[in-house]
Amino acid sequence: MPEEGSEGASSRRDAIMDAALLLFATNGLDGASVEDIARSAGIGKGTIYLYFRSKDEIFDAILAERWPGPYLQGRLPDVLNGPEAQQLPVEVVLERLATGFLDALERNMLVLRLAVAEAYRFPDTAEHLFETTFLKANRLLAAFLERRAQAGEIRLLESPLIAARCLQGMLMTYVLSQEMLGGKKFTPMSRGEWIKGALNIFMHGVAAAGREPQSADNGRRPRA
Repeated sequence: MPEEGSEGASSRRDAIMDAALLLFATNGLDGASVEDIARSAGIGKGTIYLYFRSKDEIFDAILAERWPGPYLQGRLPDVLNGPEAQQLPVEVVLERLATGFLDALERNMLVLRLAVAEAYRFPDTAEHLFETTFLKANRLLAAFLERRAQAGEIRLLESPLIAARCLQGMLMTYVLSQEMLGGKKFTPMSRGEWIKGALNIFMHGVAAAGREPQSADNGRRPRA
């Protein structure tokens, strides 16, 4: 394998991954061959095998290196646990989290599309991505919410992890509906509008002012 310290080798490897990502996202993993990747990258087929043993290895490298993990794994802990975060209101911290989260996903949209499209074929890879990124983010956010609840800034939560996953789901819906499924054509709205609306619902719910929300079992008549 070429020396990765070489600028030329690194740039050629990146070019292979760039070409493969575009082809995978457009045609699916099965719809792109090593020959197609080489042609798109402007290199010979044999050159690819200097860097990757197979098409599947290119796929694995793309998910490992270009998945929107750097923000979730690196920046997110600072947003939630950094010294500045301790002094900011909950809403401000969550807005920063939401903005960074969506920015990371949107900047890596092709990788996200590829991961979702191929998840059923590569369940072990999908589980690893979930565990090391989304679940880790869930747990960090859940711990943040629990600390703020203990401090009396928000109400105590029956399950901080469920609350965290619900907020993450509200943000993911923006990417899935507006970007991946083309919803912005029918319901155009900015990312900022979505974040504001999602956080308003998350923080305050949809119950009428002065009315305590009821659980699904509250108010039901017992069956005869």
